[in-house]
Amino acid sequence: MKPIVIGNWKMHLTPSEARVFLRDFMANPEVFERADVTLCPAAPVIPVVADALRGTAVHWGGQNAHWEAQGAFTGETSMAMLADLGCTLVLCGHSERRRFAHETDADIARKVEQTLAHGMIPVLCVGETYEQRRQQQQDVVVIEQVRKGVNLLSAFPSLALYVAYEPVWAIGTGQTIEPADATAMARLIRSTLREVLPTGADSIPIIYGGSVTPLNVSSFVDGDAISGVLVGGSSLNPVAFHQLIAQLV
Repeated sequence: MKPIVIGNWKMHLTPSEARVFLRDFMANPEVFERADVTLCPAAPVIPVVADALRGTAVHWGGQNAHWEAQGAFTGETSMAMLADLGCTLVLCGHSERRRFAHETDADIARKVEQTLAHGMIPVLCVGETYEQRRQQQQDVVVIEQVRKGVNLLSAFPSLALYVAYEPVWAIGTGQTIEPADATAMARLIRSTLREVLPTGADSIPIIYGGSVTPLNVSSFVDGDAISGVLVGGSSLNPVAFHQLIAQLV
């Protein structure tokens, strides 16, 4: 299996800027042989990205979507809307959604369930804050987030699901966790999945996110405990993102 690389653009890159990015990024397609690459643009930028990536080896995903099929939810995007456009995966429970949009574990579980129900891959994001790690509560926090995030999936015969471990204190700060600690957390996540899911726990890729750069990416992706990365800032520059992907084997 190729390493998984997901670029989360967050609230960056306008449609015009995305066109320039994609022109440069797609000019060297041979790098995509190294990894399974997905770009997650902001919702208004999706049509530009979807059109540019159609027929290529690079996929696109959603940064967020609502769990309800439709309704009076001003400002929201439905899973069906993303699926109809050709979306591959949806980020569920990113720490910025938990913090700024006050998403609960119950909300996130419904998003995970509905992403799967619409034929897309949910990326369940979990991770502790700096204060939680300082108090040595990181294991308890992450186990709880994993348990609650997948607790509506018992009816699915197969699970196309990713879990992204992102220590909150390392996202966009330039700080990174020690690779050995990230590996230990990935193994804890795997053991939790085995406890709570009836089948398929061993086939779920676990990826790492948190100030991933071309210089440190290879120290996190071992192809065993950690199968890829969720990238923020480094995914906004086509040269840096190429360099990051090129470090993977």
